[in-house]
Amino acid sequence: MKRPSLAARHAGAIGVVVFLAVWEAAARLVWHDPSVLPGPTQSLAAAFATLPPGELADDNATSLGRIVAGFLIASAAGIVLGMLCGRSRWASAVLSPFVELLRPIPPLAWLPIAIIWFGIGEGSKLFVIGLGAFFPVFSAAWRGTTLVPPALIAAARSMDVKGAGLLWQVILPAALPDIVAGLRIALGLSFGVLVAAELIAAQHGLGALIMQGRELGQLGLSIFGIVLIGVLSLLADHGLAALARRAVGRWSAL
Repeated sequence: MKRPSLAARHAGAIGVVVFLAVWEAAARLVWHDPSVLPGPTQSLAAAFATLPPGELADDNATSLGRIVAGFLIASAAGIVLGMLCGRSRWASAVLSPFVELLRPIPPLAWLPIAIIWFGIGEGSKLFVIGLGAFFPVFSAAWRGTTLVPPALIAAARSMDVKGAGLLWQVILPAALPDIVAGLRIALGLSFGVLVAAELIAAQHGLGALIMQGRELGQLGLSIFGIVLIGVLSLLADHGLAALARRAVGRWSAL
């Protein structure tokens, strides 16, 4: 198989550099006014002039900790319940109405209820991010499990692979490409959902950083927070994709 060229392998990084260069040029040559559209360098300067390094690191660590915790909880629940529905008609009949009822509701619509139930602390944020991440993983696990070829399961049973062994050795590996696709979608949603929750009820985190820029009248600080969220989300997705390639194999388009 022909290996991709260097440009193809780094197309994403090249695209980001081009975007930042165009943005910087537009900010300086077209708008001129940083209060309307600060460029990347101006946003970076505003952030470092306003935020002590320790505070910025704390905001990053706080948001990433919430994302990881909520994402892992939702992923575990989504994989277990999704595979259960994929293997059991009874479980599918019981859970399907609830899933179809709750799936279209935006996670942020639950925020007032989450605050009443869990307060404005970590519990409400984990609840909201869990709702946002659960449904893509659940749907992907359900689909992947139902698409496992019956012949593959029959062959495993003919070799006396049953019960938990059938689940771990046959069904889960066969469904893993679909599950990974759901996990990547859920991870991206986790960033958006959590940061939106932080905009409303948080003292620390990237959402709080964006709101701080608005309150101080520094658009550059807010834009810095927005770009930082995108960068962290991109890095997290690449990290998850790298882990997935080891688990699923390079034949999968991840």
